[in-house]
Amino acid sequence: MNISSLYLYKKNSMSPRPRKSRNIGRPPSVLGFYPTGKTGKVKSDPVVILFEEWEALKLVDYDHLSQLEAAREMGISRPTLTRIYDQVRKKLALAFVEGREIRIEGGFVDFTKEWYRCRQCHAVFQLEPEEEKKCPECGSKDIYNLNESVRDWQNMRRRGRWRGETAGFCVCPSCGTRVKHEFGRPCNTYVCPNCGQPMIRE
Repeated sequence: MNISSLYLYKKNSMSPRPRKSRNIGRPPSVLGFYPTGKTGKVKSDPVVILFEEWEALKLVDYDHLSQLEAAREMGISRPTLTRIYDQVRKKLALAFVEGREIRIEGGFVDFTKEWYRCRQCHAVFQLEPEEEKKCPECGSKDIYNLNESVRDWQNMRRRGRWRGETAGFCVCPSCGTRVKHEFGRPCNTYVCPNCGQPMIRE
């Protein structure tokens, strides 16, 4: 093995392994929690709980599975499950003690089925391919695909762009109007406030 080959071998061997996606059957039914009754101003930086952290907490503390059983459900090793479980408990303690808002979003997960969420009533549901894209609870068409939202988060995180806030702009192809892009919401779900056309990513 020559010097250049040895260098490439060492470089590749030291590269971090790609993070394995965790399996989740159903997304959380809530977007988060907000503290009430707190004296003083609520801290502006929320505690963000990832979908895999929520799932680990649900399996262990709500479904009463052992950590080994929960790890098998998520398709990960038991040490990985333990680490995720410890992380979410520390985050919850921080939010409770300091009275911070909790948001549930993002994560390196794979939903076993296609899921949608309504922006009007926040219902989580599935749709058959032939069904009209609207919320079965309130009838609103202002819905988005949670699977695509998670993939968007993952891509932005891998590029080092995700910071938990809006990223970039959506633009109208007809009149050029720009609006801030909301994380996790595909731009084609926006309607231009000036001409009513679907928007695209800038």
